[in-house]
Amino acid sequence: MQQSGEALTVVESRRPVPKRRAIMTRSEALAALTTILIVAIWLLASWTATAAEIILSASSGSLTNGRATVTATYTSSGVSGSMLRLYVNGKRWGASDTASGAWQVTDLVIGTHKFLVRAEGATPLRSNEVTLTIGSTPAAVDARRRDAARLLLQASFGPRSLADIDDVKAQGTTAWVDAQFDRQWQTHASYLAALRGQSIKVEEQHIYEAIWQNMMFGDARLRSRVALALTEIMVVSNIAPDQDTDALAFWMDTIYKNAFGNYRSLLRDVTLQPAMGYYLNMLGNDKEDPATGRMPSENYAREVMQLFSIGLVQLNADGTPKRDEFGRTTPTYDQSVVQGFAKVFTGWSFGGNDTTFSSGFNPPKQNWTLEMAAWPSHHSTGTKQLLNGTVLPAGQTPEKDLNDALDNIANHPNVGPFMSKRLIQFLVTSNPSPAYVSRVVAVWNNNGATVRGDLKAVVRAILLDEEARNPVTGSTTDGKLREPMVRFVHFANALGATSKSGRNSIWWLDSPDDYLGQSPLLAASVFNFFSPLYARSGAIAQAGLASPEFQNATDTQVVGSTNFFSRLIRDGGIGFDEPNRVDFDTTPWLADAGNTAKLVDRLNWTLFAGGMTAATQTVIERAVNAFPMKETDNRLQAALNLAVIAPEFVIQR
Repeated sequence: MQQSGEALTVVESRRPVPKRRAIMTRSEALAALTTILIVAIWLLASWTATAAEIILSASSGSLTNGRATVTATYTSSGVSGSMLRLYVNGKRWGASDTASGAWQVTDLVIGTHKFLVRAEGATPLRSNEVTLTIGSTPAAVDARRRDAARLLLQASFGPRSLADIDDVKAQGTTAWVDAQFDRQWQTHASYLAALRGQSIKVEEQHIYEAIWQNMMFGDARLRSRVALALTEIMVVSNIAPDQDTDALAFWMDTIYKNAFGNYRSLLRDVTLQPAMGYYLNMLGNDKEDPATGRMPSENYAREVMQLFSIGLVQLNADGTPKRDEFGRTTPTYDQSVVQGFAKVFTGWSFGGNDTTFSSGFNPPKQNWTLEMAAWPSHHSTGTKQLLNGTVLPAGQTPEKDLNDALDNIANHPNVGPFMSKRLIQFLVTSNPSPAYVSRVVAVWNNNGATVRGDLKAVVRAILLDEEARNPVTGSTTDGKLREPMVRFVHFANALGATSKSGRNSIWWLDSPDDYLGQSPLLAASVFNFFSPLYARSGAIAQAGLASPEFQNATDTQVVGSTNFFSRLIRDGGIGFDEPNRVDFDTTPWLADAGNTAKLVDRLNWTLFAGGMTAATQTVIERAVNAFPMKETDNRLQAALNLAVIAPEFVIQR
């Protein structure tokens, strides 16, 4: 019994377990069924109901004079009782109370536009946003016309008119280039003489006037373009200013005369120019004097080699530096060679004097329009170390030493690649391929008639080369930044520059603050406005490319020249004195200004040589169309102000 009692005690200590009911009551079952039905109905409604929404689409019609009509189409659901409103570029444009429909949004200008519909009322809702770009597709470019226009950029200062381009196209590029070699030109000396004939006192500004006259109004367009390039290779500057005006006229005439001649003749004439002699100290350069310790000036000796002929390192025929097995370059000369040439260039001073009169060497009578002459008594008579191990014997005459020394330079293998690449850079592209340079150098070394240094043949080869005429589409190395003074002449010509007096009063444009930041014969130093090796930091330098003209394109210069072009456009011309002002004849431009398509086409060909991109076209058309068609002057000024800063005008391709 005790065991039984203990077992009962254990059972009684547990929590009682409730008994399970076998079935629901009737009322409980009905409540459960009702809940299930409500959930099912809710789920069914959720699966079958249409969400409130507005769907918007937009399409543009064709452009008419730079404007288009856009059709904005919408459908909606679940927004009954709401007013639907269309917003264009954030502004309310139209309204509708129907579930679907379309709006015709008229007179939209070229550019990017945004469209949105909002339901305003009992059910606030927004549609999807539609972004639509309206823009012109550039017309298909006539390849031959484009080539003709590009040639005018390279071989002159740019197209002067649409007819100018079509004339080159009709002639063909080869025929046009060949015809240019025979074009007559006015000497700068004769321009100054004509002023004196009118009892005008010739002063410094008149030499610049003479230079601009040839570049802007002359028919020898290729000669002017090559001559300008040569003045930036063989630099004489009046930046001080202290050069004689007639000496500068003589200098420019020497460059023009030799632009299509032989390099050896050019080198001789440049060396004996009194303007060059004065600038680089060969004029009055006396022989060494052990008693006083005087040594000949090395200035011209250095620059004639470094800048005018061979450069600092030995070159391959393709213009690339020669390197040894360690990748090192080899200098073209050393100090002994500089000293040897410095002695060659002693004993020369103003021509027209008695050179047998030793005391007349310093100071002699000044004759700025004659070549320098030699005073044997002031010429170094010792041996002279030249390039490539050549040594001139002692006792030679000044003339013999000079001729031998210039032959030594002109026949150096570096001259062809050094000078050819420089000319290509000035005329066509900053980064010619080695193959391009090699082809031109082959012509430099032999023009086909065993003549070396034939500049006419070299210029022809540069301009007619496959790389100049047919650049690779999408190339990252082709092209160059155009010099400000080249762009200025191009712009003035394209705008129909004329002068009632037959002269011009375009003088100093070298200030970077409010003019071009560049002007003929006003380089800061003998190293020109920029180095041929300069590479703009960033992507250009990282790619190993040269960008010479960018060295001159400082922040100040870019802003200043932009303002300068803007003044030209506003003033309709330029002149430092009113009687000889150059005015623009914009008659054909204004005739097209009321029609956006025609105006853009004239801009494209005359200023961009047919190279306008769709992006630039869109920007210009949008600006032009901001003015009514009858406001032709405002439309033209808007287009020109954008054109002169457009990449297609600033960069030559």
